[in-house]
This record gives sequence, C-alpha cells and structure tokens, in this order.
Amino acid sequence: MPMNYLPSRNILLILIFGGGIFLFVILAIFPNYMSFTNMEREIDTLRNKIEEQKILSPIFEDLSKKAQFTKPASLPFPPPEKLSKNDTNKISPIIQSIVEKNGFTLEDIDTDIESLMSETGVLKMSVHMIGAFENLRNVLLDLGALPYLKHIEIIQINSFRDANKINLSVWISQEQ
Repeated sequence: MPMNYLPSRNILLILIFGGGIFLFVILAIFPNYMSFTNMEREIDTLRNKIEEQKILSPIFEDLSKKAQFTKPASLPFPPPEKLSKNDTNKISPIIQSIVEKNGFTLEDIDTDIESLMSETGVLKMSVHMIGAFENLRNVLLDLGALPYLKHIEIIQINSFRDANKINLSVWISQEQ
C-alpha cells in the first residue's frame, strides 16, 4: 500500500486528535503561560522597588535624623494644659492683652462657634490685628508661651500703606 494514500477515516482521526491537542494547548497551557509571564513581570517590578528602597533607606534615615525637632532652650515651652469650659471667656482678653502689649491694634477676635459647641477638645479662634510686621515675632512668642495653645494654623499677612493687616488662626486645647 502506497504511503501517499491515507484513508479519509485516518485523516479525520488525525484532525480530531490534532484539534484536541491544539485546544488543550490553547485552553490549558497558554493561559498558564500568560499568568506565569505576568507574575514574572510583577516579581521583577517588586525586586526593583526593593532595590530602590535599599538604596534610599540610608538617605531617609539620615534626613529623618536631621529633621527631628529640638526645642530651643531660649524659648518658653510650658507644659501643655487644657482650658476649662468655664474659663473659655477669659481667653479673648488674654489674647487681646498680648496683641496690644506688642504694639498691634486689635480689629477683632472671632471664636468658631462650631468648635465651641463640639466635643473635639479644640477651640478655634481667628485673631485680626493691624500693626508693624517687626512686632509679629513677639506676638507669636507670647502666644506660644500660653500653656493651652495647641498650634497656630494660619498666619496671613496683607500689607497696605504703613501697616500690615495680620490674621492668625489659633487652636486652643479645651476640656471636653
């Protein structure tokens, strides 16, 4: 029997088995290969990030040591206290005396009513004053000496003619 003649049934079986093998490769092996390739890419990306972190970690440690805040001995840093709810009305005259003592004209002090009523433990106040910029440092130092000052959030300076309009937003620690 010559080799170049194959019965049609054998061709059909070869095509069916060949198609089955092809489908197996397409449906089982190829998705796993793609998943493996993606996983290798992710591993390479993570390795690069790890190497980058190894290079940058000494620099980060050095910068964080340099950035640590040390309190200067010459500035007043009283131990923090909280203003009692009963003494809330006394804070405005204290701020007013600090502002006027340092040569500023007090326009007004606004107390944030929401922070007064809330139980956050912080009283937010806005201080609006007019005066010479050179005296602002002393105002800030005197405010910083208050034991219940949490922090100064905003310092806004607007210059006009001879004087400056300065707006401060201060947060006062308050008992809840």
